[in-house]
Order: sequence, then C-alpha cells, then structure tokens
Amino acid sequence: MTQAVEVKDLTPEQLVLQKKLVKILDFRLLVWSFFAYFCNGLDRNNMPYAYTSGMPEDLGLVKDQYNWAVTMFFIGYVILQIPSNAIITRVRPSIMLPTITFLWGAVVSFMSLVKNPQGLYGLRITLGFSEAAFYPGIVYLLGSWYTKEELGARTAIFVAGSQLSGAFSGLISGAISQTLHGQNGMSGWKWLFIIEGVIAMFVALFGFFLLPDMPANTRFLSPELRELAVYRLQRQGRQTNITGFNWVTFRNLFSSPYILIYIIVFSIMQIGMQMLTQFPIILKTMGYDTTWASYMNAPVWVVAAIVIIAQGYLSDWKGARVWHVVGGAIITIVFYIILVAVNGGEVSTTLLFVCVYFITPVLGISPIFMTWLNEFYSVDVETRALAIATVNSIGNLAPNFANVKIWLVSDAPAFRNGKIITMSLMILLVILVIAMHYCQQAGLWLPKRSDKIETDSTVSNMDKPHEADETV
Repeated sequence: MTQAVEVKDLTPEQLVLQKKLVKILDFRLLVWSFFAYFCNGLDRNNMPYAYTSGMPEDLGLVKDQYNWAVTMFFIGYVILQIPSNAIITRVRPSIMLPTITFLWGAVVSFMSLVKNPQGLYGLRITLGFSEAAFYPGIVYLLGSWYTKEELGARTAIFVAGSQLSGAFSGLISGAISQTLHGQNGMSGWKWLFIIEGVIAMFVALFGFFLLPDMPANTRFLSPELRELAVYRLQRQGRQTNITGFNWVTFRNLFSSPYILIYIIVFSIMQIGMQMLTQFPIILKTMGYDTTWASYMNAPVWVVAAIVIIAQGYLSDWKGARVWHVVGGAIITIVFYIILVAVNGGEVSTTLLFVCVYFITPVLGISPIFMTWLNEFYSVDVETRALAIATVNSIGNLAPNFANVKIWLVSDAPAFRNGKIITMSLMILLVILVIAMHYCQQAGLWLPKRSDKIETDSTVSNMDKPHEADETV
C-alpha cells in the first residue's frame, strides 16, 4: 500500500515560499471572508434588533409570525445551498462569492419596503436564496488552500466575523434608535435594513479583486506558488483534483452514519446559540430600554469573537478536534443548567449576563466542528463540497423550525422550555461526537477517493486520512 504523494518535510526554499503563500492567502482570502461574513451576520441576524425598533407595530406581527419570518430565511437557504456548493467546484469562486454577497445586500435593503408579514416572509426567503452559497462556499475554499495546521484557526477567524457583527449590529441599532428613528417618516428598523444592506454591497466589490480561485488556477499567484499550494495539500493526503460527481461521492456520504451525526450535532449547535441570539429580546421584555438593550448586547459578541478565535488556534495547536468540541459543549451545558436551576430560572440580571458570556464557547465549537468535517472528507473534492453544504443547510433548517416552538418569542424573558430542551440536546451532542470520534479512529466507514475505487477489503493509506491526521 503506497501513498500517491510522498510525505516529506518541505525544503528550506519551500518553507520560505510557504510563508509568502500563507501571507497572501491571509491578506486576500481570509481578510475578505472575515468582512463578508461580518456583513452576512449583520444582514442575517438583524431581526431581533428590527423587532425592538418598531417592526412588529409597523407590520402588525402577532403571535409566532416573527418566529416564522426568521425561519423563512432558512427555507430559501436550504433549497439552493446543496446545488450551489456543487456548482462552486466548476466555477470561479472569485466571481461567484462576491456576486452573491452583493445580491444579498440588495435584498436586505429592499426589506425596508415591506408593508405586511407576507412581504417580510417573501424577502426573507429570497435572502435565504441569495446567501445559500456563501458560508459553505467559503468553508470549502478555506479547505482548498490551508493545511490541517492552519485550517482550524482560519475557519475560526472567518466565523468570528459573523459574531463580531453581533456587536456592531447592536451599536448600529442603538445609534439608529437614537438618531434616525422617524427620519423621512421611516422607523428605525427600516433604516437598519438599508444601512446594513449597503455595507454588504460595498464589501462585495472588493471580493472580485481579492479572492483566489483554486490552487491550480489562481491567476495572481506565480506558477511556483500554485505548485506549492497543491503540494502542501497532497502531502497530507488531501485530494485536489476535481473528478466530478459519481457513485463514490454519494457512497462516501450516505453509506455511513457520519453525515447524519454531523447534521444532528450541527443542528444542536444552532439551537445552543439561541440564548445569545435572543438576548436583546430578553432584555427588552425585562423592561429595559431598546437602546440600552442593543448596546448591552454588543460586548457579548466582542467576547464571543475573541473566544472563537482562541478556540480555533487551540484546536490547531493541541489535541484532536473532538475534545475541543466536547470542552466547549460542557462549559455551555453548565451555564444552561444554572439558568434553569437557580431560583427556578428567574435569575438576576447580573447572573444572566454572566451566563450569557460563559455560553459563548458554543459559538467556538461550530468552526472547529466544520474544520473536522472539512478534514474528514478531504480525500475527495466533490464529497467535501457536498458534505459541507448538506450539513450546513439541513443543520440550519431543522433547528430553525424547532426554534419556532422551542424558543417561542412570547415566552420571553424566561424562555424556560428553550433552556431545558437546549441543555438536554447539548448533552446528547457530547455523546454523539465522542462516539463518532472513536468510530472514525477505529477505521469504520471511512470515505474513499473517487479516482481510486477499492473493494471493502482493501483500504489504502490515502483512504485513511485520520491515520495521517490526528487532529480529527
């Protein structure tokens, strides 16, 4: 049994080139991805701030219509996500990703024009369509360039852009409530949509000039840098050649329980984040001023961004990915227990703030988990792209339907049922990821390369990425 590419240390000349390559990637790919995902976070998660800035009164939202408006986004998000990530292996990411960023910015700006819940539903679905390819597309692109020693931290920095947007969204919302609410006859939530949509369109323009395509065909890199970029991945047993979808692609995904476990775990993570997402609504329904609630939410997301990046770097530096996921989940469970158990769930404002800050590790385990997924399916380009889109799409849709009832906005500020159910699901998450880790370490149901079909009794070293990659 032999590997297709000999694994050996880089030469001194290659090490110098590698530093240059990584700097270029960080400046172009990582920086733009961070700011684009920052805009994505502003535009996707501005609904709680719109809710506290006059939207229910202007649109006549009653009962669970707000929850359904939030969920409508994910219907559109799921419908196009898997097809779009299949396309990204055949088109130039440097064109596709900035284009969809510009489109979603335009959609968000148009949301300021809606007059009723039905119009809001329609544009939220359209927003889901326009954003569908972005997150899985960037995760796929990061995994197409960075090695296992680099990928966890870079994925975390990328994801931190969205969390940091939570801080700025709170500041923007607070500023709008104080300065623009009522200007030109428009409520604050309309100005919020307009301003945040324009920001996304502005950032999108830079992507056309900054983003790389694939390692073998990026035009702004010299031939030697392109060759090194390919070699860096191949020496870790990662496939870089696009072979097209075939039966091996689907066998890799659907002939083992892993893809289902990845989806369930990712879904639980999304539910686990709801305490942070609902925080401005909790503060508002506790009787605090809208502006104060928005401003007090901002530091939470700054801390979250720092925690996410720290967790990402730590997962690259020390230990298998699974234990970083488990550690973050256990911390989250402990503070959900406190929120449920202390004083029957009626916690003081001070303890509420403490718990919210200490729940932030649930955000950090998400990019680590997606890095694990990226690495596990790295033996085949098409399988990796399809796996990322499948997990992210279904893993976002399912919990958002569940959250309509689990985190019903009319249950604010207590959200007791949401806290209890979330705490229980996080315990299930810990059990599932540990079981999956040991199954993978035992060599059960590992994915295979599309260009190297083998019988079940013959498995090459290249088909066992985890023997060479202990970060999983």
